[in-house]
Amino acid sequence: MNLFRIDGQKLFPINETSFDLEREIQKITEANLKAIFGLEFVASEYNLENFSLDTLAFNKETKAFEIIEFKKKQELSVVDQGQAYLNVLLDHKEKVLLEYNELKNTNFRLKDVDWSQARVKFIAPEFTRYQKRALNLKSPFELYEVKKYGLDIIGYERVQPLASRVGQQISPLAGKAGKEIRVYTREDFIARVQPLLKDAVRIVEEIASELGSDVEEVAGQKSISFKTKKTTFLQMWLYKDYLQIYFPHGDVLLDTKKLLKGTGKTGRFINISSVDKIAEVEDYIKQAYRNSL
Repeated sequence: MNLFRIDGQKLFPINETSFDLEREIQKITEANLKAIFGLEFVASEYNLENFSLDTLAFNKETKAFEIIEFKKKQELSVVDQGQAYLNVLLDHKEKVLLEYNELKNTNFRLKDVDWSQARVKFIAPEFTRYQKRALNLKSPFELYEVKKYGLDIIGYERVQPLASRVGQQISPLAGKAGKEIRVYTREDFIARVQPLLKDAVRIVEEIASELGSDVEEVAGQKSISFKTKKTTFLQMWLYKDYLQIYFPHGDVLLDTKKLLKGTGKTGRFINISSVDKIAEVEDYIKQAYRNSL
């Protein structure tokens, strides 16, 4: 990406600069985990067995722990390293959760955490072609290339995994990670939707994706979430005979058509049983997006 500074009618290039130390990237990221990734910071240089995890974080939305590893130059296999981190995390669930509860003054139980959604994020100025090709839609690992421009501009760009193709080899996870970690895709969700509602899912996806370039679609076991950098503004939940269009911050929506249901302090929802009902919820989706900015 070429960046420029505007001065009147002239553009002056902003050149990419380098980070002096790996620790510099780590300190900046840890101080802004919520703004960058929507994560809660737990600990830095967290020790488990013979491993020192650069950053341990918690994802309140998925109710799962995430590990972040920083590299000024990434040379190791992200699959091997990430798998080792997931295994050691799963081997020490009780220890990790006990220390989290003490740090955050909470009382989570093991069953309150979705260990299957644990993830490893790798952050580096660049990754090799081999490392990028090792990712696919079923990988529980995420790569982010971080770039610094001038003195005060920084950007994080996620390396998009390859779409799973017929015949593509997907490296299986070993140990506990292979038994417990699960990664769900949009295709997994669509496969479970009854034929009469598949078009409804597609239309909601089109409405959400066209709201802005910052909208990210994330699949879960029974849902698809739509996020901005700040928050999740929309979820589709699959039930036997209908889709539930759920707004996590629905309490601030204007219910002009009297369609919103739910009595919670925040979330509201609309149930959709046929594709012709989608037009009625489009305004609510747009409201939810605007409120998330």
